[in-house]
Amino acid sequence: MRTCLQFWPSVFNCAAVICNRQCPLYQDPRSTPKGFDIMTSVGHYCDGLMTLYNLSIRLQYNPGAMVGCSGHIVRHGVTYTGNHIVWAWFIRDSLHNSWGHLGHCTQLTWM
Repeated sequence: MRTCLQFWPSVFNCAAVICNRQCPLYQDPRSTPKGFDIMTSVGHYCDGLMTLYNLSIRLQYNPGAMVGCSGHIVRHGVTYTGNHIVWAWFIRDSLHNSWGHLGHCTQLTWM
């Protein structure tokens, strides 16, 4: 595993695919506060709305939308009508910590 992680091509070390699920307001305490989660939306749906609650922001979240925010800090949620898929990329410090220092992967100096 350590060898594979040395060649991982992304700063993100976790991904999730969420299908046809209304998402109530949520914060991810396991996500790193230093990084952003990237959520990309696809599908055939309408009335997509993403709420970034503690920022008092509501975004139109139509197919093809991409939103980045700190999932650790920002309470976020999604509502929509239709068939919806979200591809979410995020960072778990616990993965980096369990495998030790892997060069660029453990350093979030770009923030």
